[in-house]
Amino acid sequence: MKLRFIITLLLLAAIGNTLQAREITAQRTQKAIDRFVDDSLMRHASVGVIVTDIKSGKMLGGRNINLACITASTMKTVTSSAALELLGADFTFDTPVYLDGEIHGNTLRGNLVVVGRGDPTLGSVYFKDNLDIVHEVVGALNKQGITTIEGKVIVDNSLYYYPPFNGDWCADDLAWDFGMGLHALNYCDNRMKLVFTGKGDGTATNAHFEPNVPGVQIINHMRPGNKDNVVVLLEYANPAIVLTGTAADTTYYFDVANPTPDALLADSLSRTLATSGIKLGNRAFAHSDHRWLLLTHKSPILSDIIASLLERSDNLFTEGLLKAIAVNSHREPTAAQGVEVIDSLFTARGIDASGKFQYDGSGLARNNKAPVKFFADILSYMSDRRFGSHQLRLIDLMTRLGINAKIGTQIPASSISGMIASKSGSMRDVQCYVGYFPADNPQYAWAVLVNNWHGSRPNLKEMIDRLLLGIFAP
Repeated sequence: MKLRFIITLLLLAAIGNTLQAREITAQRTQKAIDRFVDDSLMRHASVGVIVTDIKSGKMLGGRNINLACITASTMKTVTSSAALELLGADFTFDTPVYLDGEIHGNTLRGNLVVVGRGDPTLGSVYFKDNLDIVHEVVGALNKQGITTIEGKVIVDNSLYYYPPFNGDWCADDLAWDFGMGLHALNYCDNRMKLVFTGKGDGTATNAHFEPNVPGVQIINHMRPGNKDNVVVLLEYANPAIVLTGTAADTTYYFDVANPTPDALLADSLSRTLATSGIKLGNRAFAHSDHRWLLLTHKSPILSDIIASLLERSDNLFTEGLLKAIAVNSHREPTAAQGVEVIDSLFTARGIDASGKFQYDGSGLARNNKAPVKFFADILSYMSDRRFGSHQLRLIDLMTRLGINAKIGTQIPASSISGMIASKSGSMRDVQCYVGYFPADNPQYAWAVLVNNWHGSRPNLKEMIDRLLLGIFAP
């Protein structure tokens, strides 16, 4: 278990020793909810709010509890819960690396083959302590005494179907570092930096990627305008990053999706082998009947992956969990199959999933919808479920308002700072939160889903802060 989670748990234990959980009254809860929902800013909104007593299963207060609202990233709690149940907190993604061919002395007469198995964390900047597969391969080859590979570095990316992105995602999300596709072989978070200098006449000079990704083009369709309004699109078939809109006279740095992470890994491996003194011949060798397992790279354990994705709201990691759920249930590796498994799981646990409309794992699809009652039921069920060698609960992997997350400005300065576990979700005209109170020993599950409100997002967040303080603060 990562150090930051141990520290968080110790902080929460200290908070729990000094501030005991209090009984939340139904009258006070409903009054706070009514004040929130009846505000003039909500007059055209789709809004649901619920607070449930976990032990009794009774609702202390709520409005529109069965109204299906767009969930945004709060859907990650559903996928994460199912992954803990079905895969286990100690589950790891495995990426095997083979020597495909015959070994003669210190020479491999064949190819080095990396087989993608869906690990979304391979080479991730968020797990720098995990051994990088490139250096792991070089170390294993040195241990075997291999100094020459006459063939090529081949990356098998065939496990998952094309295209790598979810068909329910918006096309203008796909180019950005939150809309990258999930491949069988993912590398370096499937992200790269696009750098170019824009000009008012529509040109783009010194355009390049960092790191350089072989085979990915940069196509400029910007028009003259001298206004900072660059639009970035992704074409998988080329593959290419396409620039449209207009640019100001400045240098741009955009974090964008890498459509060919397998090519980046193959190039990184090839270059590192050369600098490490291992000769790569790049000759064409067909698949051999002699395939030797060089190593199996293992990802961080699932509980660490979930803690990371919940804190940062990582779409790639969550989509990786959804497809792993499908594959490990002996289903086709698709989001739809993963969702079917999740629905079957929670229905078997007595949770009504009929109001949930789920199309991906992460919540990036705008047609994902669910009622607040569904979230309260899921969270209540997961509240005392412990998983893995560290006996972690879902709540142990969630953020704490006032410690490593916030909604508005009021809770961090209040007496209940650090006592509310939460997961947020936001996109255009959507702001949602789900969670537990108190965080050290959850007694209440709560959810707030708001779509299409009037006013600014910061104002809405302050209203949600006041709502939670009105319910949980002394």
